[in-house]
This record gives sequence, C-alpha cells and structure tokens, in this order.
Amino acid sequence: MLLEIDNFEQFKVFFDVIYDITDLIELQLFNTHMVCSILDKAKVRFMTATFKSDFFAVYEVDDAESVTLFVEDLHKIIKSANKIDNVILCTNDDYLVCKFESKNGNTRVFEFVLPAEYIDSPKSPSISLPVSFDLKLSDLKQGINDLKVVGSDEIQFSISDGFLNITAGVETTTNYAYSIPMNVEGSMSSKFSMDYISQLLKFDKINSTGKFNMGDDYPLLYSFEDEIMGVKITGVIAPRIEVD
Repeated sequence: MLLEIDNFEQFKVFFDVIYDITDLIELQLFNTHMVCSILDKAKVRFMTATFKSDFFAVYEVDDAESVTLFVEDLHKIIKSANKIDNVILCTNDDYLVCKFESKNGNTRVFEFVLPAEYIDSPKSPSISLPVSFDLKLSDLKQGINDLKVVGSDEIQFSISDGFLNITAGVETTTNYAYSIPMNVEGSMSSKFSMDYISQLLKFDKINSTGKFNMGDDYPLLYSFEDEIMGVKITGVIAPRIEVD
C-alpha cells in the first residue's frame, strides 16, 4: 500500500480517540476506500472509520489488502506530525514506513515493525433504534461542561415532549437539565459514561453536527461525516444499566 495524506487532522482524530482503548487495528484497503474498525477491550464501544480513496492525495493498493498495526506505535508517530506536513504511509516487508515531508523540504522517516499476529476486524452490530436526531457538538459540549460542574460521571439522554434532555446519570446534590428542541416523538432515556460521550467532541474536525439514534436503555449510535473530503466515522456506545 501507499497512502499520501495532505488533510492529516481528519485522519489523526480517529487515532486520538482509539489509541488507549485497543492494542491492534486492521486497516482494510479496497480499491475505492479504506476501513478501520475497533471494538474496545470492555466491549462497550464499537467504532468504524471509512476514508474514501479521494480523501488521499495518493491512494495505491494491490486489489484488496489488509495491514495490522500497533495502535500505540502509530499514534505516537502521528502525534509528532506538524499540521503543515505532508504524510506518506507505506509498507516495506515487515515494516510500516511513515514519512513526513514539510513545505521547506525537510523530511522525517519512521519505520516500525508490523505485529506478527493478525486480527479480524470486528463486525458492526446490527441495531434498529426508534429515534434519530441531529445534535450539534456545541450543545453536547455545553451539557458535558455543566455536568462536570454538577459532579456527575454519567450523562443521561432522554426524549420527551419534542425535546432532547441532557441530565446527570447519577444522583447529585444539584439538579440539572439542558433541554434542546428536537423534531422527535416518543418518550425514552438511556445513560452513558461521561468519558465515552466526551470523546465524541473530538469529531468536530469531521463535522460540527452528529447524527444519533437511541432507544430506551439501548446503545447510542452516532455518525460524523464530511462528504466533501470523503471521511465518515460511525460508532456504538453501550448504555449503563442499573441492576437491582
């Protein structure tokens, strides 16, 4: 494979989110697109990133191929890239080569060993949920910041009377509710880990508005897409359910 990336911030954001939740990732490369899927160790979060071939300045693959990578190694190298760098990723025998080319002509090259083991990418769960809505990340960020003030480590989303309500998922000494008008019907709620939901704010580099699906005590489905650049990130977050 040979990938040249000149829009590196959107590529980097996916690895910013997954680097501490999985050890290995498989890059599945097809003629028209590349897919990366992960399931975290606790089996609470599933995530897929799809990059169309047009997302890359150069995209060369031999039919369909796959490459298994150490996520931590790749993330360390990705973090060292400057925003103005042109980034080239390619395989060379048992190594992944990562090359940074700056506009002033300087070049940095990293080579790291590919893992000896291979993984099969996890499959996306098939879930049909009754409610879908668009949510601005600025609104989600407001609710998260307020809940941090309240002291909640859980966040609850509920639908009622045409509103999406963001409240604390646990009992706190201060009551809080953030109600956002939504063109939705029904009444339902689910609560989630604040840490997991907070990670979604990083996807503002893809789109400032996400598409969500939810049900009553069901997982939360989300997607962020930049149709012009050809990148889409989708995922599932399992709810927190109290058992008496």
